[in-house]
Amino acid sequence: MYQEQRLNAIMENISKRGEISVVEAMKLFNVSRDTIRRDFTILSEKKLAKRTHGGLVAYEKNADILSFNERLLEMSKEKINIAKKAEKYIVDGGIYFFDVSTTVLTLAQMVDENKKITVYSHSLDLAILFSNKKNIDFHLIGGKFYFKNRFYFSLNEAELLKGIKFTVGLFGAAGIKDGEVSFENEEDVFIKKIALAQSTRKLLLAQSTKKNLGSTYILGKLEDFDQFISEEN
Repeated sequence: MYQEQRLNAIMENISKRGEISVVEAMKLFNVSRDTIRRDFTILSEKKLAKRTHGGLVAYEKNADILSFNERLLEMSKEKINIAKKAEKYIVDGGIYFFDVSTTVLTLAQMVDENKKITVYSHSLDLAILFSNKKNIDFHLIGGKFYFKNRFYFSLNEAELLKGIKFTVGLFGAAGIKDGEVSFENEEDVFIKKIALAQSTRKLLLAQSTKKNLGSTYILGKLEDFDQFISEEN
């Protein structure tokens, strides 16, 4: 079972019972104490549950926050399928840009913690995830935090990417319409455009449901990517 699937199962358990202990989770998922502690840390950092001495308990629900975080934690078969196809491009010694994307987040979850790679991202969720993978050299592109889509932006931080050559850039999509890949936030797209230009191999990871959806700011055209990986191809 992948970590995101385990996180969903933990949250389902909490929603039914109101709490779960470390020992209960270890037995339920047949994993180590350290693994469960890392899972609990992620859920408490996301404010999905409250950490206690022996486990996790439910928060009083904040509908707006939970609806977004539950979407982030959703790990569909399609996303897993896409991530598995892209996983072969993650090799020791590589330097990678990981986009703010639930599909890219799914791929990141699959990356072996013993893999010796360097990752740059402006995603809060990826920062939390990679903080638990000790051999991965993770660099957070910081700045102002954008709450809705959970990313950081600073012009100075973004400009630093121009001095980095990425082995592979892994990008998601809010919408793909008329051959163009689009997103909601201008600041988000500013960072992505630099990373795209600096990537030797450019991969677009997106579900087929994103087709015929359009958003406000254009990252580029489909032909700007070396490969468009979806659950259909």
